[in-house]
Amino acid sequence: MNRQPTNPYALRPAFSDNPGNRRKQAFVEADQRRRLDEIPQRPADIPYFVERLVNAAAAPKRRPRIGLLCNVAPVEIVMAAGADPVRLDCGNSAAAVAGEEMLAGDVCPLAKATIGVFMREDGLPATCDAFIVPATCDAKRKLGEILADYGPVFQFALPVDKDTVRHSAEAAAELRHLAAFAGKVTGRAPTRKALRAAIALTNHRSDIVHRLQEARIAHPGALSIRDLFVCIQASLFSPEPLETWVAHAENLVHAVKAFTAERRNLRRRVVLTGAPIIWPNFKVLNVLEECGALVAADTLCSGAQACIDPVVLAETSLDACFRALAARSVFGALCPCFSSQATRLSRVLDLVEKTRADGVVQYALRLCQPFDIENYRLERVLKERRIPFLNLRTDYSLEDTEQLRVRIEAFLETV
Repeated sequence: MNRQPTNPYALRPAFSDNPGNRRKQAFVEADQRRRLDEIPQRPADIPYFVERLVNAAAAPKRRPRIGLLCNVAPVEIVMAAGADPVRLDCGNSAAAVAGEEMLAGDVCPLAKATIGVFMREDGLPATCDAFIVPATCDAKRKLGEILADYGPVFQFALPVDKDTVRHSAEAAAELRHLAAFAGKVTGRAPTRKALRAAIALTNHRSDIVHRLQEARIAHPGALSIRDLFVCIQASLFSPEPLETWVAHAENLVHAVKAFTAERRNLRRRVVLTGAPIIWPNFKVLNVLEECGALVAADTLCSGAQACIDPVVLAETSLDACFRALAARSVFGALCPCFSSQATRLSRVLDLVEKTRADGVVQYALRLCQPFDIENYRLERVLKERRIPFLNLRTDYSLEDTEQLRVRIEAFLETV
């Protein structure tokens, strides 16, 4: 079942053979790896997650592979259909430059970078048999038509708000359509048993991320926010089996819990919210930590928020599984594509209280209008509660790094 409307103007997939740009993409990744290597007291399992994330395109293909452009679409359905899910969003600034060949003008850098990777014949998207594109924003809604030139596309429709009384039935129906699409790609329709097994596996990941988050709160400095993001993204942006990630992640939890600080941690704690920060675009994370901030928690869909909430099954039927997945992935999402931002505001305030944070930092990706609009209410709600707030509006380039550093240093001096 292909949810991309038949297009009488379909084109051949566009590829770009630009050795110079590919070298730049490799340099961007190598430079971020170098920055990670400078982090002190890193747990022993971190190199595994780095290698898994960086070498995702070279991972052996065991079975059908389905790429996703957002975690609003439940990976459990893909897994239950007998395919390996992998997120394809890209954070490489050089890939964004390549993507400008197709997406010229003022377009979200994440969308440009993602298209830039699709234009590589040796890229991870080229190994995928189909794509799932949730309609979370205008950029991704329009990307669906472009990506249909590269393979079958399921455009995952979302309700405009989180009114479960009005939309729970249609959200569950959309997941059934997604299951039919995945089953057509793999030749294996998701069964109740397979879906429950996939849910059990991703719930194990959620439990690990939750324990990692609790351990980081209890032991400040035990795990860098950058290493946490690497660990989590290695489970999302790599098509390798989640089971192998779980074993190393359990070791990481033990290492973080066993951490003993040599002296009291006096760094300012902040909660990070806003747009997705995707490997290797860790610019804001780099500067925050280099300025002495301790990012105690986050609400990003590319960080802990991506998989910290488990699927809660009240019944065992297939329909109950779809309803539970909709409750977690759709109605539990913090994405600004929904009309109300109450869920995200509540999560931010809860994390500030739980982590005893000194302030909140928002990462506002330039040209991501939903987060720009939500900034109005977020800033005022925090101000009413006398919680310091800093809005960092930036893009994928490194040109404003020092400007960000000055602003962050000034913010940390005032909290």
